[in-house]
Amino acid sequence: MLLDNDDQDIFKVMKILFVTPYITSSCHPDFRRNQTGFGYMVHDIAQYVAKIDKVDLFAPMAFTPDMDVDGFHVVGRSKWKLLKNLKFNNLIDGVGFNLKYPQSLKDCLRTLYIFVSIGQVERMLNQYDIVHIHGCSAITDAVINACQRKNVPFVITLHGLNSFEKAIKLHESLCWYERNFLKEAVANHYPVSFISTGNKITAETSTGMKADSFSVICNGCNIQMKPMTEDFRKEYGIVPDDFLFAFVGNVSVNKNQYQVARAWKLLPDDLRSKCKVLFVGRYKENDELVEYIRDNHFENNLILCGMQPKDRVPAFYQACDATILTSISEGFGLSIIEGFVYGKPNVTFSDLPATKDLYDENVMILVKNRSDHDLASAMVRAMCSSFNRDYICSYSQRFSFEKMAEKYCELYRSIIR
Repeated sequence: MLLDNDDQDIFKVMKILFVTPYITSSCHPDFRRNQTGFGYMVHDIAQYVAKIDKVDLFAPMAFTPDMDVDGFHVVGRSKWKLLKNLKFNNLIDGVGFNLKYPQSLKDCLRTLYIFVSIGQVERMLNQYDIVHIHGCSAITDAVINACQRKNVPFVITLHGLNSFEKAIKLHESLCWYERNFLKEAVANHYPVSFISTGNKITAETSTGMKADSFSVICNGCNIQMKPMTEDFRKEYGIVPDDFLFAFVGNVSVNKNQYQVARAWKLLPDDLRSKCKVLFVGRYKENDELVEYIRDNHFENNLILCGMQPKDRVPAFYQACDATILTSISEGFGLSIIEGFVYGKPNVTFSDLPATKDLYDENVMILVKNRSDHDLASAMVRAMCSSFNRDYICSYSQRFSFEKMAEKYCELYRSIIR
């Protein structure tokens, strides 16, 4: 049977260019510098999309050689390539961006550098079927301009909406840019994917209209349970009768671990003595959480584990009885589904954007009000409830990296067709 051109395009291997400020990876010192959820996720999206289509990745904030990383190719950057591909149009675009969104002199120079860097991208755009831009920043604006000049399709993935988050301190002009970008995306029908339904609703509410070019593709995770030989419960002095919560994330005002500590203090005496919380992530000695724990001598129950290698984090999910996430703002909340993989239920606030995509009463306990008392009550429910671990494990399957990558590849093809 002969296929028409549209059907043939479905099976064609596409060539995709990812453009992102940076990724987090051990492959190069410049990629080890920023260890963030955004950096890890963009790396993982590239890795799994590359199992279906061909992926090149360009990161203007790093000077790296041409190299293959986990199935995708990193486009090399150098000062010579920067000068060689210098284009007047990109410089003019950068000046225009700075005039429209004024910042400090340092940030204005950084913006000009970004726009000039995109000259290298513009010279090779015709090699690609589509460009996948990550995040909302000067890079986004620069790449869209280049794609429009070369008539190359593009899609933008927003990994959060920072201008709407009170806990994230963003320069006023960048808040203005993000909100203006959303309006322009609606007006010009830019294809934009969000990592949660909550973020998409926020974007549509801010623009005052629904956008037919907006879509949702939730973040994925590795759903293969890793067997762990380390006994973390024993290492941290957790006895069999203890109930163990794990909070995975660097300690910060936004992650809001301090509220977990305050809620733990409100637990009934008999439960509090048996409840332990592991805080897994980087912290500073002057963090409010750290001072609270040490001043009150709660170290035996509220345990600071510090920054952990990525391949060691699953052991914490395996060791705990439930995960907890109390962020003031959160693009998605990857630790929730990473806990699901190991059959662990989650306690979180109902106003986080991703709860609309993640919630099932058999896997999560939602806290409606952001009070210490209500959070403590939810922790008690988690400690006193019986969850079906097998069901939670199977529920995690819908958030696999593979399914996430398939949705991105379907999106690429729908844009091109």
